[in-house]
Amino acid sequence: MNSLYSLWSATAPIGPELDPFEPGSSADVIVVGGGITGLSAALHIAEQGGQSVSVLEAETPGWGTSGQAGGQVIAGLHAAPDDLIATFGDEMGERMLSFVGKAPDFVFQLIERYRIDCNPVRKGWVQTNRSTRGVRALQRHALMWAKRGAPVEMLDRAQTARLVGTQVYAGGWLDRRNGTVQPLAYTRGLAKAAIEAGAKIHGNVRVQKLTREDGRWRVTTNAGHLIGSVVLIATNAFTDALVPRLQRSILRVHGVQIATAPLSDSVRATILPQGHSCADNHILSVRYFRVEPDNRLVVGGPGWLTPPRNARALSFRILERSARRMFPQIANIPFDYHWYGRGAVTADLLPHLHEPQSGIVAALGYNGRGIAAGTALGALLARRALGEPARDLPFPVTALSALPFNTAPAARYYLSIAADRLRHLFE
Repeated sequence: MNSLYSLWSATAPIGPELDPFEPGSSADVIVVGGGITGLSAALHIAEQGGQSVSVLEAETPGWGTSGQAGGQVIAGLHAAPDDLIATFGDEMGERMLSFVGKAPDFVFQLIERYRIDCNPVRKGWVQTNRSTRGVRALQRHALMWAKRGAPVEMLDRAQTARLVGTQVYAGGWLDRRNGTVQPLAYTRGLAKAAIEAGAKIHGNVRVQKLTREDGRWRVTTNAGHLIGSVVLIATNAFTDALVPRLQRSILRVHGVQIATAPLSDSVRATILPQGHSCADNHILSVRYFRVEPDNRLVVGGPGWLTPPRNARALSFRILERSARRMFPQIANIPFDYHWYGRGAVTADLLPHLHEPQSGIVAALGYNGRGIAAGTALGALLARRALGEPARDLPFPVTALSALPFNTAPAARYYLSIAADRLRHLFE
């Protein structure tokens, strides 16, 4: 197929009915952005009771990154645990590690509590590398989690081949905390839960301006204005100039995904046979894959500066070729779905909490790990909006600074993608 259409859009339950927007009304907390972070924030505010909360979404919940994501629910961050301690100190570093290490628990508990229909699978996640040196780096990371009691295992070449179903990797590690969800279904499920808890969610309302008036915020939109005491910014890769400098704190990147036609049972048994999800670890040019309940293999990877125009775009062709080399058994199986999503990368590859002005709190920059981290940080936004001191949160509120284009993550990301294109041209 040549049109860009996601497997998630084809299979997700219909989202909940949204609330009509009432210009001139007010809410204690106004959330800008109806993705995973914003909806988690709204749900956790509404759960507490006593504070009204309204979500303003420019399209519909799940329209952006949250509904087009890879759907892997991953504990931890890109930084190795000991490196995080070195950066933030023993006390805050360990609090951060405990917080992000338990983020998948948090996601799957929400799914169970609110009966979210999103194909949750928690069989574990394998991270791999093709070189022995790369495997050593991964296993250093894994050992740091192991000494903190995480259920992780080191994998040699043979073990990795058995769990993944390909011979291309030198080894890796298995993290049993992790799993997958259908991301659009999960996002819509969060929206439904938030509405049932008492939050109001408004679609097709684009925020244009924030103005401080008499100690509160006037939130001007294309449909009129709202008044609120606290504004939470949860726009991630779709962050614009609404808050000065926030847009420049991230690098926007595009990732692409493809999904095969359903595999036969015999072929399915040879790819991730125990139900794990997997991601390789090639700088930032990551390939990740999983098999859906209907036996479709879903593969994701890096895009480019601009989104692909159609299913025959180079980024899709490279991903297809890579998948077929990794799994020769799918050589003659067509790819039925092609789609892309927009992500946000930060200079230190960590998500960020910012308070650019009094009464405004933002969370963004998930670096490809937004399902677990976005859900958990959304709950922290709720705690902050409800008055918990920033110093008591298990994640630091940091100063806002612009990310220059030539920052190391940006350079590594685009150099790695350029290398992909060269390999594709000359192989």
